[in-house]
Amino acid sequence: MTVPAPRLVTWENGTDLVIEMPVTRTPAEVWEVLVDGSAAGAWFAPFTAIEETVSVDLGGDSVMTGEILSCEAEEHVLVEFPDFGVLGVQLLPVDVVPDLPADAATEIAALAATGRNPEGTVIVFTQSAPDEVRARQNAADFGPMWDTHLRMLARTLGIDVAEAEETDLDALYSALDLEIDDADEDALGDPDLGDDDRGDADRLGGEPR
Repeated sequence: MTVPAPRLVTWENGTDLVIEMPVTRTPAEVWEVLVDGSAAGAWFAPFTAIEETVSVDLGGDSVMTGEILSCEAEEHVLVEFPDFGVLGVQLLPVDVVPDLPADAATEIAALAATGRNPEGTVIVFTQSAPDEVRARQNAADFGPMWDTHLRMLARTLGIDVAEAEETDLDALYSALDLEIDDADEDALGDPDLGDDDRGDADRLGGEPR
């Protein structure tokens, strides 16, 4: 049974809240649901997208408007909202997504660059922040909400997703591990740099990124 796997990742331009969730659907199948604004109320809220503007219907007269910064069909979308900052969703194709433990999404993402026809997808949600302090605040304030909506998205795709108690999510997102992006590890002289991706691929029987 799949569950979201959250963490904080520091890179050269700031720190991101990253939530990964593997699903047994192709990127095309996930993308079709992700961009269907009229049906998005099943997992988030209905929305419309016109050129570079997205408008999210929050109910009543409340509308949240954001700017689409980048979008590539079946690959990723990046949107900036005044209340949340920059949010992203990336779809990483993988060969096979079995029933995975919570910490497995990063490992199976190592298969995304092999060029084989995908049978599954790792959904990668990000919320960017300028520094670790702000990222931790975002995680505590918004992480449980994003986690819940990712679970709802998976259920909309017909995936069996574990239930999560609100108190458990609050505790989880208030104390996330911090990781350093590989490029920053290199700058810091990380002696393990270059072994991380090989280890992920070896454990999965695939090729490294």
